[in-house]
Amino acid sequence: MAHGAPESTDDIPEYLKKIRGGTESSPETIQIIRDRYGQIGGKSPLREITAELAARLEKFLNQQEPQFKVYVGMRNWSPFIKDEVKRMKEDGVQKVIALCLAPQFSSWSTKLYYNAFKDALKSCGGENIDVHFIGSWANHPLLIDVFAEKYQEALKKLNSVKPESIYTIFTAHSIPSESIELGDPYDEEFNKTVQLLVDRVKPSHWFKAYQSQGMIPVPWLGPTVESVLDRISRVGSRTVLIVPVGFVCDHVEILFDIDIEFKKYAEERKLKLYRTESLNYSPTYIEALASIAWEAMV
Repeated sequence: MAHGAPESTDDIPEYLKKIRGGTESSPETIQIIRDRYGQIGGKSPLREITAELAARLEKFLNQQEPQFKVYVGMRNWSPFIKDEVKRMKEDGVQKVIALCLAPQFSSWSTKLYYNAFKDALKSCGGENIDVHFIGSWANHPLLIDVFAEKYQEALKKLNSVKPESIYTIFTAHSIPSESIELGDPYDEEFNKTVQLLVDRVKPSHWFKAYQSQGMIPVPWLGPTVESVLDRISRVGSRTVLIVPVGFVCDHVEILFDIDIEFKKYAEERKLKLYRTESLNYSPTYIEALASIAWEAMV
């Protein structure tokens, strides 16, 4: 399961309405989001990447015998979770391993996906289906392996820069600050991934930051990426490497927020900003998802 994203800029008003639970967005907000998607080619590659990932994962899982079928359901756009759950029932599926493609558990992501899944089961009379929900995979060894691979690949591309002079920023999607006060473990989940990865790749200078804060007027979890870039810039011109460990594939938060917005912000402060490649359908990432599925079968 994944968040879902508009297939074209024409879809944006309806997409935002779904995200906001049926509330219409202002024309100004719609135009801001249109502009963002326009700068990354007019659409998000999320659905296409996730569909290809599912196909490759299914092939990997069925190497010995055809035991698994992988479905893709989105919470806020097509293909919707409710439609895929209905299709599972029609296909006669009796056991489901439900996995949210956000490694770090949060009531703002994982819990909402699973609530949508449970509602879908009720609406199609599928309550008798045996469902195993994967709560968190923030510290799965193979997830750390693939993030470490992407980090090392980035260092190779920056071979003219001494590793000890690179400033690394690990990022995850921000959520409203109040959630943490109410017991959401998201910050701890983020810490799990970052600490294991830091132990593996041993960056000389590193920071944690939250990105892609929402437009609703509430305090959001920080520090922001911008504030960390400001801090780095105060020690002079530097090379910055962003490692978005809260994200698994290319979409607007990667292609616009990091590749365009943060890069421009960094350049204005005489910083050279790069990022690690998204996991997309990396073989180690596929192996990680397969491992999670196999472990859930035990």
